[in-house]
Amino acid sequence: MRLRKLVSYGIFVLIVVIGVGLTTIASGYDIPPTSGQITFAEQTSDLMLNTLFAALTQEFDETTVDNVEQGKHSISLIFNDQNKDMRLVGTVGPLRESDRPRDNFERQANTLAMSGQASTSVQRGDNKWYYRRSIPLSNFRAECALCHINYPAGPTSDWVGALMLRVPIKD
Repeated sequence: MRLRKLVSYGIFVLIVVIGVGLTTIASGYDIPPTSGQITFAEQTSDLMLNTLFAALTQEFDETTVDNVEQGKHSISLIFNDQNKDMRLVGTVGPLRESDRPRDNFERQANTLAMSGQASTSVQRGDNKWYYRRSIPLSNFRAECALCHINYPAGPTSDWVGALMLRVPIKD
């Protein structure tokens, strides 16, 4: 009888130790990123912004009254709905439903963008840490009004939405 109690107690202690160990390991995966990791993601975001802005500028330079539909299609391929890491987001129509803010960060960032303010955040999502950033967009080129027919002929200082960037933070 005494041996049985001792074995039962040993099994109980082993289960507790394993449970605590697994909990510790699991919580280790939720450790916030270091400032160095965040800086790396921020710098990556800067490079990404420069690349995207160059692509948008090139698209604007090539879009004319004669090829507006092709230009709209080209932009929608670059900023396709499957890419969660770069999105054009707004609430000023005409918009596709997929161009509206999708989560709290995008809603708050879009609200700030409508007054010309950028926004950043480090957030956990999809079991990974991300550096998130929004860049306010205005009706800054005459070509904006070619695709967005409700915009006044630009450039104007009207804020219309934001470019949302999401960079995974490396371990």
